[in-house]
Amino acid sequence: MYKILLLNFAMAKRKVNIFGRYIFYTNLSIFSLIFLVPIGSYIITGEKSYLSFTHFALAGIVGLAQVLVNRVFRRNFQDYWELIKNSLLQLSETLKKVKTLKDVKIFKKEKEELLKPLLEEESFSTLGESLKDLLDEVSNTIEIKLFKDEIIRRMTTTLDTKKLSTIFASNIIRYFNIPGVAIYLKSLRGETFELKLNKGFGEINPVLGEGFIEKITSVDSILTEEKLDYKIDLGLCQVNAEKLLVHKLIPRRNKLVGFIIFGTYRNFSPEEEKLLKNFLLELEPTISLIFENALEHERSVTLASFDPLTGAYNRREGLKLVKQLLRKNSFEDKNACVLVLDIDYFKKFNDTYGHEAGDIVLKEVVKIIRNSIRNDDIIVRWGGEEFLILLNGIPVEKAGEVAERIRGNIAQTLIELPDGKKIKVTVSIGVACAEEEGTYSFDELFVVADKRLYKAKREGRNRVVTS
Repeated sequence: MYKILLLNFAMAKRKVNIFGRYIFYTNLSIFSLIFLVPIGSYIITGEKSYLSFTHFALAGIVGLAQVLVNRVFRRNFQDYWELIKNSLLQLSETLKKVKTLKDVKIFKKEKEELLKPLLEEESFSTLGESLKDLLDEVSNTIEIKLFKDEIIRRMTTTLDTKKLSTIFASNIIRYFNIPGVAIYLKSLRGETFELKLNKGFGEINPVLGEGFIEKITSVDSILTEEKLDYKIDLGLCQVNAEKLLVHKLIPRRNKLVGFIIFGTYRNFSPEEEKLLKNFLLELEPTISLIFENALEHERSVTLASFDPLTGAYNRREGLKLVKQLLRKNSFEDKNACVLVLDIDYFKKFNDTYGHEAGDIVLKEVVKIIRNSIRNDDIIVRWGGEEFLILLNGIPVEKAGEVAERIRGNIAQTLIELPDGKKIKVTVSIGVACAEEEGTYSFDELFVVADKRLYKAKREGRNRVVTS
């Protein structure tokens, strides 16, 4: 029997791991109890038969069987932990190789398989869950960083706000599985926040209201939950947005350049919401700076192309664009009409009410013209109170109707001056169409339209002349 005890001592000396020690001391305890039983029986009863060879042989056999069973158990136990150790080492090696979002997906898939033995073992399931949460946190952090780098790389390829919005929204929808994203950016004049892109929402406001802006800006948090009457467009039907998150774009302290609204027809799970929030916080303020730079670029381009007072094209850019469209229409054999519009008695109006009032009239007239024509048509401030309008691809018989609509809308509008006084102004318009005049030359069409404008003035103003 002493050989078996020596064997256990030898094992304990060689094995310094916790499993070997556990098995050794278990064997030692059981052996001690087995041999103490006959000795204790002899002490209590005085019967020498308890100290017989048979008792000790039987005790030795039972002890040996127990040792063998423990050795098998230890081997299984160590094999199990060897499997866990190899799994963790493999996960560690895979994690080191993560360089792209595709690598992150591979890691997440391997993680589920390699942690399965630990999660399925009842005794270690809590440890497995904790380890899984830790690895999820690590992989999510890496994934967010890689996704951030990728989306920033894509967005730095353009300074067009609509393209930027499309890149951002498309990636967010794909990555986070969010069905609705709307992006509002500050208008070029900085007065309102206009809708730049809508993906997944039904009908939504093209411009954010002042009440909404004040409410959101009063909250310190970058990301807030909001209640709006927005619907998610599922194609065959529209459903109410169950939850809306509003992200403020603030590239610098107290400077707001826009809002991004995320919507879903189901509640975000805590994990999804946490991942989205972590991503937006990681991306802020880089994404805001990208949008701000794009807005500044558009503003500088606009200042070079548009009249700063009215927002119509300036003469240089407008003339270039009108000539391009006339050439294009000549190749496609499509009609185009040139309208020359002049505000009646504008000099007298300026002398009476002042230049500030005159500026208000010019802005209002352009606003009315813009609301009276299509998006494909062009307004050019030709000079002073004179404007040029190109009606693109319009039938000849409709051109006079459009010109008359512009004239009528202006004549019926009350324009409020700085002193609160409301006045009306009228305009005279000359019209020349390519098909009718037999030419697509801008110079020739302008001469005809300008002559008809002066004819309208001679005939009493506040009228349209088409022939």
